[in-house]
Parts: sequence; C-alpha cells; structure tokens
Amino acid sequence: MEYTNATESPLEAAAGAAGPQAVDAFKHLSDETRLAILLALWEAYDPFADDNALSFSELRKQVEYETSGNFSYHLEKLEGHFVESTADGYRLKRAGQKLVRAVIAGTGLTDTTLATTEIDVDCLICGEPLAITYQNEQLYTVCTGCDGRFATGDKKPPGTIMGFAFDPAGLSRPTAEEIFAASVFRAMQKFTMQMGGLCPDCSGPVEGSIHVCEDHVPDGLCSNCGRRYEFQARWVCTVCKNAGHGPPGENLVLHPRVVAFYADHGLDIGYDTNDFATIVRTLKAMSDHEQELVSADPLRIRVTIRYDGDRLRLIIDEAMNVVEVEE
Repeated sequence: MEYTNATESPLEAAAGAAGPQAVDAFKHLSDETRLAILLALWEAYDPFADDNALSFSELRKQVEYETSGNFSYHLEKLEGHFVESTADGYRLKRAGQKLVRAVIAGTGLTDTTLATTEIDVDCLICGEPLAITYQNEQLYTVCTGCDGRFATGDKKPPGTIMGFAFDPAGLSRPTAEEIFAASVFRAMQKFTMQMGGLCPDCSGPVEGSIHVCEDHVPDGLCSNCGRRYEFQARWVCTVCKNAGHGPPGENLVLHPRVVAFYADHGLDIGYDTNDFATIVRTLKAMSDHEQELVSADPLRIRVTIRYDGDRLRLIIDEAMNVVEVEE
C-alpha cells in the first residue's frame, strides 16, 4: 500500500502532538557542522566560569570550518534553539546543554549490559541474596531465589524486584552496591517530583492515576496483572510522556508527613548515593507500608505505615494526592 504525504516532509507527518517546534528543532540539527558547533561549545563550557562564550573566530577554528559565510548560516540555524549569542560570543543554551548531556551520558549509543552481580542485601520476600543487572537502559534488581515482584516478560529478567531507567554513565561507579544505591536514589527523586505534578525531565505537568487489578490473586504473582500488589500508581508527563509507576504505598515514603513520622521515631531516611546502608534502610521501610482499598467510587486507598509500635495512616485519591491523614 502506498501513502501520500501531504506535507512532503516525513518530520511534519510524524510530529503529531510534538508540534511544529519539535519539527523545527530536528531540522536545525540535521547537519554535521551544527552538531560540531554544539560539541565545541560543550568542550568550552565550565559550569563555574564567569563566561563560557566563544567568539565567532574561536568557534570556527574549533570546528575547523573554512568558509565564514556558510559558518554564519549554520550558527543562525542553532541560535534561539540551542545556542545564544552574547556580547562575548556564543554559548550553549540550557536546551543545548541537555541535548549534549544526553549523548555524553551514553543513552542509546551502545547496547550496554551488566552481568548479573550480587549485592550485599537480601530479598525481603524470600531472604535470598539480591543482584543487579543492566539491560535495555534499565537497571534491574533481581532475586536469586524467588520469582520477584513481577511476572517474567520480554522487558524484565526473571526474579525482578524493581527496575529503574538508568543512563549507562551511572555504571561507572566502582562497586555494584554503589550502582544500586545510585539507581534507587535517582528513582526516588523522580517519583517524588512526579507525585508533586512536576516532570523531572522537562518540568512539564504530570498527571497521576491508580490502576486497580479487578481480579487480583493475592498469593504470589497475580496471573491477571503479573504483579504482587493489587494497586499500581502511574504518572505520565503531558508534554514529554516521561512516565513512572509503582506501588502507591511505597512511593509515599518521601511524603513530608511520612518522613516526619520516621524522624520522630529516630529513623533517618535521608539520601546519600554513597551510603548503601541508608538506601537499604529506606527500602525496608517502604516494604512495610500496607495499602488497602477504602472506596472504589470515588477511589480511596489507605496506606498504613508502622514503626516502633506506632502507626501513621494516609488516605490517597485516584491521582495519588493525600486527602486525609490519620495519626
């Protein structure tokens, strides 16, 4: 079957909700010289320098471009989008920095993998050692002894306990424990921002929802939804489609009332990517959060947090908003 492209532009035909701004941005990047300009400005960039600008002549020399007129043309295509002109020369705009950072982080450049490596923490389900493995730009924590928390599928290795998006650059840490802690830290920060309605990638608005498995089998992995838990919180950015999901009860661990509750009982669940013990302690606290359906219409879920003989109860709605606190 043949298709007719009324716009005569594959970019415009494919843009959809991304809109004309995205089309323009991709068009402006469709030249090696312009990409070279971005890299040259990145090399000159110093986060703490008073001035990161390169003059026209310095930039052209860096790129080794001969014709002044043509070089001006390419610079003009980048200006306003990824590059800005100042009295001292040219420098990357924040959008340009983010673009180069994504490449530097290694995202999508190679099929990076990490062999399954045990870490010094035991599974809270069966007590066997946990391990980490990296595939498809995700860092997975897997159990070496049980089926984990999700049904095995094309996107998850057997025994998956949790899996987070993680750039290959994060694997440069020296130990498996440090890699694990960094991935958890990053994911917790991401979920906290999403629950607050802010996209951690583009700063756009995020919509939250809760998916309920109507025919949930509570023992082990449910044959219907493939999860151990009946409820799944979901977040998606309305601008860039950045998304996240997880048990709603666990993701409340960073809610101010929950953090204060733990602090009042002498438990610090602060963050330090180099403090493996703190990360493990926080995950243990999260695993003890109980969740139960209070009302189906409107949807209300009660999350119960217990520690040292006391408890805190939070009622959340269908958008993951805390609508009531029971102490």
